[in-house]
Formats: sequence, C-alpha cells, structure tokens
Amino acid sequence: MRKLLLIFIVISIVAIGLTTQFLNNESPNAPKAVAGVIDLRQYDLHENTVSLDGEWDFIPNKLLNYSEIDTYHSYLVNVPSLWSRYKLDDQTFTSLGSGTYRLKVLINHTDAILGIKTGNIRMSNAIYINEKRIGQSGEPAEDSTYVQQNVPYVAYFSPDKDELEIIIHVANFDYASGGGIIGSVFIGDQESIGKLRESSLFYDLITIAAFFTMFIYFAGSYLYAKLEIEQLYFSLFCFMVGLYSISHGEKVLMELLPITYESLIRVQIISSIGSGIFMLLYFYHALQQIAYKRFVKVLCMIGIVLSATVMLPISISSYLQAVYSIYILINIFYLLYIQTIAIFKRLVGAIYLWFSTMAILIYMVVATLNLNINLEIYSLPPLLPFICLTMLSLYISHRFTDSYLEKGRLTNALLRVDKLKDEFLAKTSHEFRTPLHGVIAISQSMLEPPESSTLTMEQKEKISLIFNITEKLSHLVNDIVDFSKLKEGELKLRLANVDLYSVTHVIVEILSYIGNKDVKIYNYIERGKFIVADEDRLRQILYNIIENAVKYTRHGKVEISCYEEQGFLTIEVSDTGRGIAPEHLESIFEPFRQLEDASKGAGLGLNVTKELVNLHGGEITVHSVVDQGTTFCVKLPVEPIKQDQQEKQQQNKIILTKDYLPITFPYFKERTSGKKILIADDDHINLKVLIDILAKENYAIIAVDDSRQVFEQLTLHPDIDLLILDIMMPNLSGYEVCQQIRKNYSSAELPILMLTAAIRPEDLLAAFQSGANDFLHKPLDTAELKTRVRNLILLKESAETAIKMETAFLQAQIKPHFIYNVLNSILSLSYLDLDKARIMITDFATFLRSSLAFENTNSLIPLEQELLLIQAYVNIHQTRYPDQLEWEIQMEEPLPILIPPLLLQPLVENALFHGLKNKRANGKVLMTIKKDQQMIDIQIEDNGNGMTQDLVEKVLSEEPSVHQSVGIRNITKRLRKYEKTTFHIESIVNKGTTVKLRFPLFLDEKR
Repeated sequence: MRKLLLIFIVISIVAIGLTTQFLNNESPNAPKAVAGVIDLRQYDLHENTVSLDGEWDFIPNKLLNYSEIDTYHSYLVNVPSLWSRYKLDDQTFTSLGSGTYRLKVLINHTDAILGIKTGNIRMSNAIYINEKRIGQSGEPAEDSTYVQQNVPYVAYFSPDKDELEIIIHVANFDYASGGGIIGSVFIGDQESIGKLRESSLFYDLITIAAFFTMFIYFAGSYLYAKLEIEQLYFSLFCFMVGLYSISHGEKVLMELLPITYESLIRVQIISSIGSGIFMLLYFYHALQQIAYKRFVKVLCMIGIVLSATVMLPISISSYLQAVYSIYILINIFYLLYIQTIAIFKRLVGAIYLWFSTMAILIYMVVATLNLNINLEIYSLPPLLPFICLTMLSLYISHRFTDSYLEKGRLTNALLRVDKLKDEFLAKTSHEFRTPLHGVIAISQSMLEPPESSTLTMEQKEKISLIFNITEKLSHLVNDIVDFSKLKEGELKLRLANVDLYSVTHVIVEILSYIGNKDVKIYNYIERGKFIVADEDRLRQILYNIIENAVKYTRHGKVEISCYEEQGFLTIEVSDTGRGIAPEHLESIFEPFRQLEDASKGAGLGLNVTKELVNLHGGEITVHSVVDQGTTFCVKLPVEPIKQDQQEKQQQNKIILTKDYLPITFPYFKERTSGKKILIADDDHINLKVLIDILAKENYAIIAVDDSRQVFEQLTLHPDIDLLILDIMMPNLSGYEVCQQIRKNYSSAELPILMLTAAIRPEDLLAAFQSGANDFLHKPLDTAELKTRVRNLILLKESAETAIKMETAFLQAQIKPHFIYNVLNSILSLSYLDLDKARIMITDFATFLRSSLAFENTNSLIPLEQELLLIQAYVNIHQTRYPDQLEWEIQMEEPLPILIPPLLLQPLVENALFHGLKNKRANGKVLMTIKKDQQMIDIQIEDNGNGMTQDLVEKVLSEEPSVHQSVGIRNITKRLRKYEKTTFHIESIVNKGTTVKLRFPLFLDEKR
C-alpha cells in the first residue's frame, strides 16, 4: 500500500508540474513594461495581442485623473498580481482599498483601431486612455460606496498619437484576499482583440455546453429508469461544473441573467463546493468496494457546512476562498488515490476514472490559481472538458455494456431453461397421449361390430363410459400441450354455444360472498343469452375483469351488461371505483404491470385476459375517469358454429352415450328400502358415474339434468334424504338452487353435497356461503364420495330423530291436571246428566287415542283424523265451560287430503288456552279450510287477548325462548320440508289472533 501511495503522489506531482510548465511557457521575445513604460513600436499589433505585463506606476488609495497623477508619489508594482503583495515603503498594502494604475505605451499604429481586453480586475475598474474613458466594470470609488462588478470586457479606441497613457482606477472593499489587476490586460488591433475575446467565449461555451448536455442526458436517464444512483450524482456533478464554468472566466451568466455581482459570487461558491460533493459521491458509488465510507461521509458533511456559508456576506465568505479550494483539492486527491488502487486491482473502467479525475484536477487547479495569480482558464487546451467527459462516458458505457452483456447471458440461460421446461412439458404430455389413444382405440373397437355383438348391455355401458372418460382425459392432455404453444399464439379453443348468464351468475355469486360487502354487483344479462366461446376461457376472462372491478371499488356498485352490435356481442363491466389515471390506461394490459397501490400479485391477469379475448377473435377496451369509475368492454363474435362443425362435436361427444347409455331424465332407480338421493348435473356422463356408484350402496336414486327440475322433484318427493348438486349448470347455477332450497330446508333437514371442478378457495367458500354442507372436487374419488354421502345421510337421520322425539313429546304433553279436571267433570255429570257424561267419556277416549298414537310421528295423516282430534278437544272444553266458547269449522266440502299429524290441534289448543284465557263468555274460535288449486289454505281465528308485534316475532323465531312453545317451533320446522308452505301469525292486542297456514295439496289415495 505504501508503494502504491508513493506511485500515486509521484504521478500527481508530475501531472501538475507539466501543466504549470505548459501554462508558464511564455515567449522570451514578449515585451515587458519597465518603469511604467512598454515599447511596442517594434511589435506588430495586427497579428497578435500583447499582454501589458510588467512594472506599472501605482498610487495607493487615490483615484486620480491626468492632471492630478503627477502631483502624487507613485510606486512601481508588478502587474498582474494582488495588491496585497505590494511592498510600499517597506509596508504591505492592505487587502481592501483603492488605487490608480498608470502605464505609458509607445506604438506606431496611429492609423488603426486598437482594442483592450481585461481579465480579472478585482472588484471594479474603469480604464482611461489619453484622458478618455473607454470602458469600465462596476463603478470604482475611494470608499465602500463603490459598485462592484468584476466582469471581463473589451473596449476599442482610435489612438491620436504614438504614445498612449493608460490609467486604470481599481477599487475593492469586499473581497478579503485583495484587489488589483490580477489578470493580464491585453492590447492589439480590432481583429486580434476580437479573436482573443472569441477564443475566451468559445472555451467557456464549449465547457458549458458539454457539461450541461451530459447533465440533461444522465438526469433524464436516471429519471426514466432510476436504476443506479450514481447516474444521478454524475448528472448533478456535470450541472455544478457547468454552473461553475458559466459563472467564471468570461462570466457568461451576467450576460444571460440580470443578477447582481454578489449573487454571481454566491453561484461561484455553491457550484465549486457542489461539484466537489457530487464528484465525491459519484466516484464513491462507482468504486464502493474500495472507498472508505466514513471518510466520504466526513467529506460530505464538511462540504454541506461549507455550502451553508454562501448565505454569509461576501466580505466574510471571501476569507474562506482558500478553504474552498483546499476542500476541492482534498476530494480530487482522495479520488485519484482510490482510483489508482482500482487500477492495480484491475477493476472495470478504473483507468477511465483516473484520467477523467486528472483532467478535473488540472482544471480545478488552474481555476483556483486564476483567483489569485495571472493564470487564465482559457490558457488550457479546449479539449480538457471533452477529455474529462469522454473518459467518464467511456466508463459508464463500459459498465452499461458489461451489464447488457451479462443480462444477455442470463436471458439466454433463462430462455434455455424455459425451452427445456416447455420441452419437458410437451414430451411428458406426448407420453400421456400414447397410452390414452391406445385406451380410446381399444374401447372404440370393442363397441363396434363384430366385437360389440358378444357384449351384454351393461358391459357396453361400462366400455362406453371408459371411452368418454378417456376422451375427456385426452382433452386435458391436449390443453397441456396447447399451453406450451401459448407463447407462439397457437393455443386452440374448444368453441361451443355458452350460456352467458350462467357463466356470469356463478362469478357474481362467488364474488358476492368473498368480495367487499359494501359493493353491490348487478348482473343485467338476460337468461338464455348464448355466445360462441370456450366456456372455461370465457369464465377466466370475465372472472379477472369482474374481480378487478370489485377489488378497486370500496363503496358503490359493479354492473354487468351486454348488447349486440355489428356481429359482435359486447360485454360491459362497469364500476364506480377509483378509476385509472390516463397515463396508465395504455400499460395495464402489459405483462407484469401493476398500479402503484395495487394489491399483491404478478400483474398478469389483464394481460392473459387480453390474449384470451384476442384468441376468440374479439377485443377488449377500457374507459376510465379517476374517482368516477372504470368500464371494461369485451367484444366477442356471435357468429354461430357451423352446422357441420356442430354435428362433428355432437358426434364425438354423445353418439356413444346415445347408443349405449339409454337414459331419459328425470331418471328414477327405486329401492324398496334405503335412503333416497336426488342428483342434479347437466353432464350425462357424470350422472351415469354417480348413479352406478350410489346404486351399489342400495340408495334410491333420482337424477335430473336441469337445475329447475330440482324443485319439482323435491315437491313430488318430500322424503329425499340428500341432494348432490353440480355448481355449473345452465338456467340456474348450483349456487342459486342451493339458496332457494335453504329458504325451506335447513342444512340438517336436507343436506346438500356440491360438485365442482374449481380449485379456487373463493369458489369453495361461495359454495358454503350459499348453504352447501360439503363439496367434492371433480374428478370424483369413489371412496371419498361414498364416505361423504354416508356422513351427510347420518346428519339427516340425526335431525329427523330429533324432530320425531320433539313430536312425540308434543303428543305426550297431556298435563296431569287436565286429566284430573276432565275426570272430575265426568264424575259430576254422571250424577247430573248421564248422556252428557257418556259423550264426554267418548270425546276423552278419542282425544287420548289420537294423542298417544306414536306410530305416525313423521308421516302424513288424513285431514279428517286431525279434525276428529280437534273436535274431541273442543267438545271437552265446551262441556267444561259451556258459556265461554263458540266453535265453528268452515269447509265447503270434505277434503280427502293428507297433512302432517298434530299440525292443527296445537294451534286450536293455543287459541283456547292462551287466546280465550281471560274470557268468561262470548269467546269465539273459527277454523276456515279452503282449497286453492294445488294448495290448501287453513286459517284459525280467535277474539281473545291478542299479542304485541314483538311477542309475535319472538313466537315465530327459530331460537327457543320462553315465549315459544314446543308446538309452534315443531310445526314450523316440519312445514319447511314442504315447498311453497307458508305460516303467518297476525294479532291485535285485546282483539284477537289469526293464524294462517298454506300447505301443498296431498290427496289421500285410499279415499
């Protein structure tokens, strides 16, 4: 490390020495001023400019004109130099003050237009030649009332004699390091002075343009990609160097902007310190593995503190000029040091960094010396800024090239891996294809003559089932193969007429359960709307769009509609969500593209959706207004499938089923004993599989292929023990059917097992939310199906047992005091009226026989039998309280119908015991029975105490309470088994209660 440090120091010293030697390499024949006179009579001013360097007369602290200057003692001083270095009477002249410079110039060009160009004359000056003022910068004065403005300028004049007396007034009362003529003053003819001025401006403008161009380029690159922070630091470094250049040299900034000179000095300070900070940060991040983080932090903190001094007055901040220069030089030398290490460590591009930093070092050294000695920046070759920028650009380009090549290598590797994956997937699928095609071919050959003639019908059915299942599996394998072709756009669709309402309804049901409850989803697509599409892909398309609409809508609604236009069916999904900004509308369909606050995901949903829509020959568009909502439009062709294509599909799909599975629906498979199961699925193959599996378990089977037939079969067969329901069915989805059933049956009274091919957790959640007891994935596992069916039937049996026990309890709840009172009444009547006693004994016997008949607790009984029980109870009550009750039954004609046992008697008992409890006379109970098409309407009305509405609601509540007897709860439970059954109670306090019951008409076939 010591050897490396020594090499670095030697190289730096040599570079600085060669630069200084180059800048000080003056012509030995150049004229010099001696004793206040410079002789240019032998010098051609038409070809070159001459610097008026040498000995000038100087009168301190006085600004004198031509008539006064000879009356004051003058001193010979070297120009250019700071006047703080002058020795006047063995004393150093003060840094702040004013003075007059004089020089006599001998020429022989009295007929030419001559010019003078100034450099650094601090801090204000005015030039006089032969008693005429030809130029000035600022307004010099002998006190601090002067106007400062140290800006180089050019002045032209016409000499009237061969001796020029030049007087320059100079004043400085602010800059701490001193004033005076610090830079050379040049004289020449109009053309040579003009060229000198142009060369100075050219150098400044080239530097300014180069660094500002790099600033714009790299700042734009960083803002666009934001990949590497060093790009930002490098752009800011270029900006600061450009700002430094525009505020130094010819000080072009003063020509461009109307700013004060004090503001210019502040710009000079901030640009010099800023360039040091950002240069340090750029190289630190570029060579982070070598640089010392703590040291860089310290230098950055010092730079920030020094930058804050820009707010100080110039009279104070100018004292820190040397500190600024030392700070920048420390940064440069430190960077050269770590870059030298990087070169020896063979880091990529380190040599470029070293040369660029060396160029910056030379530039900053000259710029710093320019502030204190006669060393102009434009004395350097104009290529120096380009050397710096070229080296840095080569370094960045080298890094980008290496990064690009590395990414190219990684991309090729990923492509190879991806290709291997696709090849593996394709080859594996092809390996599956071979045995599948063999099974299909063998089974198909067995179903064709002559082999089929030796098979029984059951064997043909089994082989046909194998053929159809294997063909479906073959389709699945084809899907895997097609997936490998998706990137090439070769994915094939299985087009068919798809029920659009059914697809959208299932999606709406799923998202209604799992989505935001504050968002309402409205499906305005009519039933029976069909479209030509791949059903699975169409569901995937719509699910992605509707799910996004729900996800990005906090409150409001999502509407789904469709309309047909010019041979296309347009499906619109509109929401009232937050909308999408216009700048994001073009990019939302790009892969891996997500909005900023988007939720978690890969950002592929809409891209896949668009590709699938394109495959269908359609298009997807989006319109959105921020904070108002978004509308996605999916246009799909509605051209029907060609007849020959449709016939081919039907032939491939169902011809074997038609020949060898002769099933008509609804399908019934009776059993003399065993439980009854209803199966609903629109796929006949699935129905056949389920029927075969469950029939072996001794179950009675009812199978339907239309979801609407489920309600019809439940009405015709109220004793169904289990419903197996497929989710995806036309007309009504499984979710809709399940919801409708749960309005009449609890999950214990009619268990529902749902079948689904979906694997999304939200699909399963929606199934449970709609009222399903359990679910099974397709394809079905036989053992799992049997187990789940058995468990659900056991659940139904447990619920039935509980209801039976409750009904038995209802039948058995004859209170002891009621029997005691009846027996006492019979005993009393035996002394008073023997005939009434006999009638009462008969009624009591009838009541006991009907109440204790436990054999019919869960079946239907004739209406006549229930009315006999009621009449016996009413007769006993009327015998005991002859004046309290008026009882009447209104029925047009005897109805030979069946009703559940103990359906009406508990209601009449409640009317007598609770309704007429406080009535001693004029109590009335009216029962009305009417037939209304396929329903029977029963109404029981009393004029008793009545109930409040709160009490009515508690009585009708399903939860047991002190206000609800076992009888009412038991009746409502049993009635839910029967479709279209209703039960209502209307009551007014002190006026009475009316119970209305509507029940399906079951005819008594025995009568």
